[in-house]
Amino acid sequence: MTEIIAIGLNTFREAIRNKVLYLILMFALLLLVSSTLLSSLALEEGMRVIKNLGLSSINVFGLLVAMFIGVNLIPQEVESKTIYTIISQGVRRWQFVLGKFLGLTMTVYANMAVMTFMLLLIMFWFLGGFSHPFTTLGDRSFMWVTAAIGMQLFEMLIVISIAILFSSFSTPILSAVMTLMVYAIGHMTNDFWDYIRLQTEKEGTNLFTGFLTFIWYLCPHLDLLNLKKLAVYYELLPAAQTYFPLGPAVLHSLTYSALVLGLGCVAFSKRDF
Repeated sequence: MTEIIAIGLNTFREAIRNKVLYLILMFALLLLVSSTLLSSLALEEGMRVIKNLGLSSINVFGLLVAMFIGVNLIPQEVESKTIYTIISQGVRRWQFVLGKFLGLTMTVYANMAVMTFMLLLIMFWFLGGFSHPFTTLGDRSFMWVTAAIGMQLFEMLIVISIAILFSSFSTPILSAVMTLMVYAIGHMTNDFWDYIRLQTEKEGTNLFTGFLTFIWYLCPHLDLLNLKKLAVYYELLPAAQTYFPLGPAVLHSLTYSALVLGLGCVAFSKRDF
């Protein structure tokens, strides 16, 4: 456990020096400019745009950090030969992989925490919180946005584990492409399943629909973790559409991440370098 934490902390320090803070600054400027431009809109509509933009930005920037830093973590160590020094000190390969996962998770979460603070601060300002703070903090927008970001944290666990898995046996470019593909499919699993069902009704079960069904089961169901629609439009939706399967969503994230990370440990343990 000590080895994993040490590798994780070292990975976090290296990632922070890798200009991650520039992403945070870009996000902050984006939200500040957007909030100024949107202040002339009607209150409710302006707030929806801010929430939509803010949640999308947090998710996208989190994805970029997880993907572009994650796919380079293991290949960099192999190319620079530092992996030999680490292994020679008694660190097992699976500990190395878990340490990299821990460090990248800390990096992504720290990035998202700063962006979340900026988003909530701008929402607070936009709702006139500096004039009547207690009334503003009671607005349900804060609860829904915080819940949506909480689900994004679990979503990032899956993305990080996938990036680590691909980087354990592939090149950085190919790993980034495959991670992005899995992410895209993961956010379309509901539509994907509707298409499979439609094709099955038209043509029956065949090799093509069987392959699509296999992909559906194989990819993560990231849309299960997507609370953005509820966070942005909760007051417009009927009560029946505000239900969110929190338990299954969290369980899916933790289980899928653990399985993928386990595969990454196995793949890296069998890798020759």
